[in-house]
Amino acid sequence: MKSSDLNVKGTKAEKSIPKRSKQAIKDLLDLTDYYTDSLDDDWLKKPGANLRSLPKGVQAYAKAAFDIRGLMQLAGKKATEETGIDFPKAVKGIKVNFKGLKIHFLHGTAWSVDDDTKIGEYIINYTDGQSRSIPIVYGRSVKDWWIKKGDPIPTDADIAWVGENETARKQGFDIQLYRYTVNNPLPDLEIKTIDFISEFTDSSPFLIAITVEPSKLIDDQIYEYFDSPSVYNDIISRSDKATPDQVDLSDYYNASLDDDWFHHSGHDLHDVPKGLQIFGGVTFDVRGLVQIAGAKSLKVTGLALPEEIKGIKVNRKGQSVNFLHACAFSAEPDTKIGEYIIHYANGEVKEAPIVYHQNVRDWWIYAKEGHVTGEEAEEVWEGSNAATRRNGQKTQLIKYTWQNPLPGVEITTIDFTTTLEDPAPFLVAITIEP
Repeated sequence: MKSSDLNVKGTKAEKSIPKRSKQAIKDLLDLTDYYTDSLDDDWLKKPGANLRSLPKGVQAYAKAAFDIRGLMQLAGKKATEETGIDFPKAVKGIKVNFKGLKIHFLHGTAWSVDDDTKIGEYIINYTDGQSRSIPIVYGRSVKDWWIKKGDPIPTDADIAWVGENETARKQGFDIQLYRYTVNNPLPDLEIKTIDFISEFTDSSPFLIAITVEPSKLIDDQIYEYFDSPSVYNDIISRSDKATPDQVDLSDYYNASLDDDWFHHSGHDLHDVPKGLQIFGGVTFDVRGLVQIAGAKSLKVTGLALPEEIKGIKVNRKGQSVNFLHACAFSAEPDTKIGEYIIHYANGEVKEAPIVYHQNVRDWWIYAKEGHVTGEEAEEVWEGSNAATRRNGQKTQLIKYTWQNPLPGVEITTIDFTTTLEDPAPFLVAITIEP
């Protein structure tokens, strides 16, 4: 790798870069062609000094969503002296090709300098030939990625993520990344590219992700703001009459039934009866919901939803597994939109597919719409919310009964995963039938 003002074409990472998720909308720039290193690399040649603990994929931090898969490390004096690596002084021509109001950078820097020292810049290049500089200033927009508790934070940026690695931990440090957000200087012009440039000081900036947030007036944006899923309204306590057959999802809920969990007013399941409830002849523990992503969910809601929930504890034998669920957004019939992966004590694994129109449907329906077609599924609850009533629709939940092929073997855990088709599946309850 030459230390010159180049485009970095093709990853130089020692370890693999994950594929870009179908959940990642264009606002989350695709940096695949520009990464210099994997998050799993000890990229500064200190064993154990890496960003392996940083969650990958579409994640939201400090009110911004990012596509997190690799990093771009630029050159600096200390980086060159202490690693001997010829990092690039610039990564130029990062493609954008759309307009935006705000630009979010997820970044950090290795080695420190005095506050107020300019250590680099982002150059915003517009399609009409104009350019604007966004300076990267130590102590304002970024600080060292190794920090100790109580260290001052940048004055113009927010802490996005705090984690650890082996080397930092042994020396009493945490590791930290920052979300630096700027208003686009020329929001009415299309951004063609962004350049990431080092000033070659002692501090060497690195970049994880860029998100360009468009305006509703100049793009087809639907979301109001970015966020990660949160429980806003209280979830009731589990009943002392609940048995182990009603799987306890307390540790996995990421929304309350009373929440407008898609960031749109009135989009809730507030009228679902809570607690131990019988639906379709099965007793369920109904208290919250577990929402995972679909291809449309980030664009519509602004929520960076998880793509899988792994390790839901069961530890039961049973003839069948009942899932109380639905999804947001529709698909063509027979489209697989997710799966429940069943793990057994003997090491075997089975799959319960979640198939649109067969055993799951959109939670919003019109009264004259058809029913699920699979013999193993039925609509077991209907209700409404403020939003569906305005549209002449109703809400629903579906019971999906999966016949267990290994009834004599204990089910240890269940994973809930999405295939990232348009629908975003959600789970309300699981009950094992002995």
